[in-house]
Amino acid sequence: MFIVIRLSFLLSIAVLPVFIKAQEKMISPAKINSIKLIDLAGKESRINLSKAVVFVFLSPECPLCKNYLPGLVKLHNANKDINFYGIIPGTSYSLKEINELKNEYGINFDLLTDKEKRLSKYLGATTTPEVFLINKMGAVTYSGLIDNWSSALGQKRLVITEKYLEQAIKDLLDGKQTFKKTIPVGCLINDI
Repeated sequence: MFIVIRLSFLLSIAVLPVFIKAQEKMISPAKINSIKLIDLAGKESRINLSKAVVFVFLSPECPLCKNYLPGLVKLHNANKDINFYGIIPGTSYSLKEINELKNEYGINFDLLTDKEKRLSKYLGATTTPEVFLINKMGAVTYSGLIDNWSSALGQKRLVITEKYLEQAIKDLLDGKQTFKKTIPVGCLINDI
């Protein structure tokens, strides 16, 4: 009996850091659901957290966002088991400008404005484009870059060697428990 108790204690010490790390990356579905977001019809919208979610923070004038939009549409089309949401933080862009972006790039996932930047702040988003993959349990399994095409502002690779978001989605759908973060590159989310 003593050996079982001791082994249980040692196991809990070994697992506790992993458990704590996973808990640090949890979001509250109730908190997300309480955040007021506006859809392109000007109506209040709620996030559907019944399955995994990808949040993509976007800016209609950010060149990097525009470059990534066709690939994001393809990724969304290939992963219908995941809800995609494009989030436009702040008040800088009108619904007309956002609708024009949607039409120009054929965006077929929801675009929502986060006028008060409550979702941006809650998730810690600082840059456009920046992505967050959240599983249906509320764990942020990936955040950061879409891939490694842009290594710094104004610097792009000729060949993409790491598809971070695509791999994180594949891992999630394959049932792998991963938690990864990269540092996003792009246009800073400002205070407007």
